[in-house]
Amino acid sequence: MTGRVSGVVLAAGLSTRFEAACGENAHVPAKNVAGATRPKQLYRIGGETLVRRICREALASGLAEVILVTGHAERQVREEVADLDLRMAHNSAYAAGQSGSVRCGLAGVSDRAEGAMFLPVDQPGLDAATIDRLLGGFDGPDSIVVPSYRDRRGAPVTFGSSWFDHLRRLRGDEGARRLLRELAEHVIEVDLETDVPLEDVDTADEALAWAETRPQ
Repeated sequence: MTGRVSGVVLAAGLSTRFEAACGENAHVPAKNVAGATRPKQLYRIGGETLVRRICREALASGLAEVILVTGHAERQVREEVADLDLRMAHNSAYAAGQSGSVRCGLAGVSDRAEGAMFLPVDQPGLDAATIDRLLGGFDGPDSIVVPSYRDRRGAPVTFGSSWFDHLRRLRGDEGARRLLRELAEHVIEVDLETDVPLEDVDTADEALAWAETRPQ
């Protein structure tokens, strides 16, 4: 059963590892670097920034709405998606860890939402078709949906609204792994045919390698 699920794109992080690698690595294209200050959200693959890419795919899916959580490089990130039909939320405490972005995104979710899918900005292979497949596994407010490939779980994770208060209690860099363990009986795994949608890019080298070897 597919309920009304909101999408929350997490694009607030400092991307420290990514920016440091850009400054040190001469193999990264100059148009992606702009010195050592270009954040991961604005890295371009196939001529499109990561933040625009995931927002566009989320909007093309069956998600009821898409909330973009900004933080680091807020102005540049907003400019990248200014023409897209997004709801915006700003996490002013983005340096304190991802949990603040989760809470910030939840605050913007519609009261009618039965669930929220949390979409990372750094998985360039995550597309609308995969998002819709995960939505097809959603089974109402008490369910939690995670994608999996060959028994390896990944993101995005969808939490039913019954668990929103649990998410609001997260602090610092505490992610959803603990909650997935605590609420294991409610977790629904959706098997994918490939790991491409689950691959993330933590450094500039990884982003460059992904762009060179994966479909655009």
